[in-house]
Amino acid sequence: MRRQLLTAAAVIVLAATATACNGDGTDPAADASASADRSPAPQQSHPAPDQGGAGQGGGQDKGQDKDKDKGPGGAHAVGGKLTLKGKKPGEQLDVTLKGFADPAHSDNKYMKPAAGKRWVAAQFELVNTGTVAYSDSPSSGAKVVDGQGQAFTQTMGSVTEGPKFPVTVNIAQGGKALGWVVFSVPESSKPEKVQFTMDGGFAKETGEWTLEK
Repeated sequence: MRRQLLTAAAVIVLAATATACNGDGTDPAADASASADRSPAPQQSHPAPDQGGAGQGGGQDKGQDKDKDKGPGGAHAVGGKLTLKGKKPGEQLDVTLKGFADPAHSDNKYMKPAAGKRWVAAQFELVNTGTVAYSDSPSSGAKVVDGQGQAFTQTMGSVTEGPKFPVTVNIAQGGKALGWVVFSVPESSKPEKVQFTMDGGFAKETGEWTLEK
């Protein structure tokens, strides 16, 4: 009987020892599995927030985007003004597309659009905001572009909408010039843009206006 009690006591001691080694009373295998399940998941890398956004979305400044649209090559509607530079130092114009006529009407009964064509015309205002006098042939630097990407340059003829630019225009500092440029386009053509480049079309900057569809 004494031996049986000793054996039972030994079993109790061993069980207590095993429990003490586990620490929290859970099954060691289950605890190992739980530890694995609790391992932190790999963290995804996220870009740092835009400091300029100050927590408000961090997107691009809409004002800057708007300014980009106003730069050379940006699209404007009729009435928009663009500042363009010429080839020579100090050459600069504020160019405004004042109007666009489609169709434009000949003021000479003997001079009409060719068969299958019609005339359109664009009116530009040129203001010399540079530091030197400016001399140019403005009509040579103007184009109309249609929806197919076809570009049309000036044509002969004058229109009832108003006077054309003379062949050569001389504009002193602070001075301005106003005139129409006439284009001949196919009857099926739909003009979408008007472009203007200083120095007869040879300057690096081109202004562009988008016409209403």
